[in-house]
Amino acid sequence: MVDGTGGSDADRTRDDERWPVRAVGRQLREARSRARLTLEAVAVAAGVTKSFVSAVERGETAPSIGSLYRICDVLGISMASLFELVGQENANVVRRADVKGTYFGGEGVVNYVLSPRSERRAQIIETRIAPGGSPGREPWSHPGELVMATVVSGSLEVRLGDRLTTLGAGDTVAYAPSEPHSWRNPDEQTAAVVLFFQIPAEY
Repeated sequence: MVDGTGGSDADRTRDDERWPVRAVGRQLREARSRARLTLEAVAVAAGVTKSFVSAVERGETAPSIGSLYRICDVLGISMASLFELVGQENANVVRRADVKGTYFGGEGVVNYVLSPRSERRAQIIETRIAPGGSPGREPWSHPGELVMATVVSGSLEVRLGDRLTTLGAGDTVAYAPSEPHSWRNPDEQTAAVVLFFQIPAEY
């Protein structure tokens, strides 16, 4: 981590990659404070440990997307409320240069919401996945009608129930987000880029 006194380029890169985790942790801590809940109360209700919730709030550990959904449920907030999406509420144009990376849980995954924030009927997300990266090993589900994922580069391993499929560049999978699912980059050396299209918008 960068301590303000300098450091190598690698140190600065690692610090930059942690900022989405820290930002989400700060939002969760503020939400817990507003709800007047203790760390222990949140941990028990979410089925995790008190030390885990504390580490998430400090940005020291990356929760899986499944555990993040459970913590949000306990706090009575939506996943979307955690993320500072770039752009005006009423804007119908999003410039790629203005889009910042957003963290939705897991390790080695950064998401870029490319669709206008004001458009809630559907959403397009560009997801960049580091080698071996995943939102979490445990399957998760969320509200919605449809998700389609197209691999732009690299590969994507998708698990839908007990079905496991590996996609390459140009391949697309469609599924109902209410079905327990998970995905990861199975390549330990090459990063992947995937476009997710979902109806309606979730984040």
